[in-house]
Amino acid sequence: MPYEDLTCKSKMLFERACRVIPGGVCHNLRYFPPYPFFVSRAEGSRIWDEDGNAYIDYWMGHYAHILGHRHPEVVKAVSRCIGEEFYHPGLVNRYEVELAELVVELVPSAQKVKFCSSGTEAAMYAVRLARAYTNRKIVLKIRGGWHGASTDLSCGISHPFEVSETDGLPSGVEENCIPIPFNDWDAAKSVIEKYAEDIACAIVEPVVGVGGFIPARKDYLENLKKRLHEIGAILIFDEVITGFRIGPGGYQERCGVIPDLTVLGKVLGGGFPVGAVAGRSDIMELSSHSRKKPDRVLMGGGTFSCNPVSMVAGITVLRILKENPGIYRELEEKAQKLRRWIEEAAKGRLFVKTTGAGSLFMVHIMKEEKQIESPDDLFRYTHWELRDTIIRRRLAELGVHMIHAGGSLSTAHGEEDMVRTAEAFEKLFSELKL
Repeated sequence: MPYEDLTCKSKMLFERACRVIPGGVCHNLRYFPPYPFFVSRAEGSRIWDEDGNAYIDYWMGHYAHILGHRHPEVVKAVSRCIGEEFYHPGLVNRYEVELAELVVELVPSAQKVKFCSSGTEAAMYAVRLARAYTNRKIVLKIRGGWHGASTDLSCGISHPFEVSETDGLPSGVEENCIPIPFNDWDAAKSVIEKYAEDIACAIVEPVVGVGGFIPARKDYLENLKKRLHEIGAILIFDEVITGFRIGPGGYQERCGVIPDLTVLGKVLGGGFPVGAVAGRSDIMELSSHSRKKPDRVLMGGGTFSCNPVSMVAGITVLRILKENPGIYRELEEKAQKLRRWIEEAAKGRLFVKTTGAGSLFMVHIMKEEKQIESPDDLFRYTHWELRDTIIRRRLAELGVHMIHAGGSLSTAHGEEDMVRTAEAFEKLFSELKL
């Protein structure tokens, strides 16, 4: 049945939304043409829309729900906190200490940690710390990397990378945020040498998210860290997506390259709003209230920083992951199987590749048989423009929800979900005309 016939109530809600919300959505990724379906319920691996349609969900709350939607232990812990203690006292509480202790225990780079309310906010603070620590201004970021919409990092996000990402940036911002190629050390090094004396840091998603779920090569990260330290700059990993999802210690634990600072979010909050900066004590201490301006880095001004509901949910999820390390092996095996099934579903019809790491995956319909090693390759060699238009809509009609033609698996996803997903892709591939 066509999407519009399945989602009549969502269409009416979207029309209402457009009258009071610019473009009808408050997060651009949640829109796809002709309009997004509106969610009414979520449980385990599924979401339901206002018309009662069920979808196998791989977006999973922006990849936050590693244990599935509304995990019983999280619901229980949060309900107790709200019902018996508080939900926003706006003061320090023991839960922020307990979650910070878990972060320091699990994340290799984390000697100290400071919480805020989102990954965007955390990335902004990490860059501010780097500039204060080095007394320099230029930030390097990956071409195609996404670190939220803060002014300092709103460049080189989407294709074409050379075109300004947004109107409204103050003069000089884009001159101090320089994109570098991903997984191409020689090209990245040439940019570093050009700006070496003014570079404060490089911020890198070690598995590029919106740019294709492409893992960084270890030698690329090793060379980047070494050269940055040689010129007096620091390395920041944005592990908002990969933190606690690739493994207890994130991608840095897996690859063995330890950054100076790490940006965290998503899984850390157990499905509730959270962000954090973790890293070396000497850098993190620049934000201590004991320092006086102008020698203090301003951090943590958000009303909902360390909201205890987020802290309690995060503690619950991280403890489950810590006590059950086999979860990561199980999720990776599921993702590898699903990737293999999707590629097999395309044989004889289209040339399809999948990328990913751990439980993260993305599906690429190729223009030609090439390796995908960077966001540049994604836009060069794949039909990327189909991801959030034709592919997303057709999968929704078939009862599967993905953004960017990929997503993440949770412990709630079972074999039946994966079989149905592979069958949906097989149908999509059989119909697609390029």
